[in-house]
Amino acid sequence: MEVIDQVEDLGRKLSSKLSALNPDAVVICIADVSPSGNRMAAPRHRLMVEGALGYVSRDHKIQQVVYRNGKEVGEALGLSKADALARGKALDSKRSAAAAAALTALPAASTDPNPS
Repeated sequence: MEVIDQVEDLGRKLSSKLSALNPDAVVICIADVSPSGNRMAAPRHRLMVEGALGYVSRDHKIQQVVYRNGKEVGEALGLSKADALARGKALDSKRSAAAAAALTALPAASTDPNPS
């Protein structure tokens, strides 16, 4: 399958989900920055997908569309990246990075590990 076909397919699937869920915010979990340059095709394709998902989210009039890598997810939750992923894994073992990223869109009181 061509990359543009994959991007289009993912965009359509996200559009359908957004229509059904009508969220207030979308957090797109992006790849961490590579310590060295990478000329492989996969990172470029991922960038196209990430951009398309952001566009589709904005096209659904979602104002809070945020891109975060693993380190930024941890920082937003006041945790290390590893602890943030562990929290995400507790919610969804198959999509721990996505679950952790989603937590960053919740109000601060909802993400506090020690609620009073």
